[in-house]
Amino acid sequence: MDNPNIIKWDEDRKREHDRGYSMPYVNEGSCGARELEMHISVINPGQRAHPPHAHEGEEIMFLLEGTAEAIIGEERYVIGPYTALFCPENVLHGLRNCGDTPIKYLVIRSISKRGLRESSPIG
Repeated sequence: MDNPNIIKWDEDRKREHDRGYSMPYVNEGSCGARELEMHISVINPGQRAHPPHAHEGEEIMFLLEGTAEAIIGEERYVIGPYTALFCPENVLHGLRNCGDTPIKYLVIRSISKRGLRESSPIG
């Protein structure tokens, strides 16, 4: 599929886990996107989707709801709704819910054929 698409919420795509859930939207399987991926994540208080990591390809995270601790490189920031984070290639990054309500954020990522390189979590 290589056409413009409207991709609606679909509970069948929702991936629930003990920290919250993610909902993939744009990827090669959903609409034929070959250079971008997009998903929404919802993470419970005190949790993170995964340890901070670095990978090929750029990434944007946009916090929609809640309060999060953002890690970019060696820096930490506390951010609120309607805040965007831009992560260049191979820079350590991650979000942790540091509030008392779930966080909801959008992730847009350029696709790399070289894959994800996990890094050790920091403190």
